[in-house]
Amino acid sequence: MADDHAGAHIELIDNGPLRYRRGRVGERQGALLRPDRTEIEARENVLLCRCGASDRKPFCDNTHVGIGFTSEKKWKPGAGSMIDHVGERVTIHDNRALCAHVEYCVEDLPNVFDRSKRPWVNPDGASAEEIIALCRKCPSGALSCTVDGVLYRDYADRPPAVIATREGPYYLEGYVEVPGEPFSQGHSQEHCTLCRCGESRNKPLCDGKHWDVGFVDREE
Repeated sequence: MADDHAGAHIELIDNGPLRYRRGRVGERQGALLRPDRTEIEARENVLLCRCGASDRKPFCDNTHVGIGFTSEKKWKPGAGSMIDHVGERVTIHDNRALCAHVEYCVEDLPNVFDRSKRPWVNPDGASAEEIIALCRKCPSGALSCTVDGVLYRDYADRPPAVIATREGPYYLEGYVEVPGEPFSQGHSQEHCTLCRCGESRNKPLCDGKHWDVGFVDREE
């Protein structure tokens, strides 16, 4: 792929790691961060493990070759549609195909997000301000909202970064681009979550499979 992207972006290597090109040196150069958001020292271009088996996480050590890692997407391209939950003031937009199952929603706003109910989203269960804050916290972009005609989905105030979360996916935020990847309806251009465990059915996106397989992230 021609390197015609000046900003921070991810290249998807078939059956291999993620190539993180952090962009030109300057205030918009992408960072590589630990779960506590302290910076991991790294070159401008680095290979990040996505097979789940590297001994140098978050960096690739070529283990993917020996274990036969495949980057194949098991879900149909473009699968998943956005559902709008319309309330008196807030409309919550939800696309399950983007969800990494981090579960901030059900933990932080149980009166809004309750999996025991159908529909599981009640847009009148909290204040507009609380729902806006929760949608901003959603790392995958599965949740966004519209309040008084304003869509809250992309956030221009965040610098570009890839966060290697504790035993979970990579959080991308601040417009770290994934060129050429058609994710799903209503996806955010500014943030998403990419699989680290190697088992997601929706690669390169995380689908929460790391919970099932017991993915472990070793200390550097």
